[in-house]
Amino acid sequence: MSTEPQAWPADAPASEADVLVAMRFADRAARKAVAEELAGTGLHTGQELVLAKLLHHGSLPVAKLAKVLDVEVPTATKTTQRMETAGLVRRVKNSTDARQVSIELTDRGAELAKTVQKIYDRAGRRALAALSPEDRRVLRNLLWTITTTLEPMDQA
Repeated sequence: MSTEPQAWPADAPASEADVLVAMRFADRAARKAVAEELAGTGLHTGQELVLAKLLHHGSLPVAKLAKVLDVEVPTATKTTQRMETAGLVRRVKNSTDARQVSIELTDRGAELAKTVQKIYDRAGRRALAALSPEDRRVLRNLLWTITTTLEPMDQA
C-alpha cells in the first residue's frame, strides 16, 4: 500500500472527508519540511513554536504559553525546562507576585527565534511555490475559517 497522498483532478468533487484527509497530508508534509530545516539548529520539533510564540508575545506564564501552544501545562513545563537548560529561555518572577513565574527568551533564544522565522519563510516558499498570491490569500482565509469553525478562538 502506497503512503503517497492521493492526487485528484482539480475539478473532481471533494467530499468533506477528502478535504480533511488532504489537510492532514498537507500538515504532515509541512511539519516534515520544517523538521528538515530545523535539523542543524539543535531544536527539537515543537520547540520552534515556543520560540516563535515568545518572540511574538514576549514573556508568558507557563499556563498561558501552554494555552497559546494548545498543549497541556506539564508538556509546556517540560519543554521550557529543556529549553532553559539549553540557554534558550529563562524563568522570570513577577515583580508583584513572586509565586508567578513567566518564561522569556534569552538573547540566544531570540536569535534562534529569528532563525526559525527564516526557516518557516523558506519552507513556506517551497510549500506555496505553485500558488499565486491570490490563491495563498484564499487558502489562508479558508484554513482560518476551518480552524475557527472547529475550535473557536478564545476571545479573552
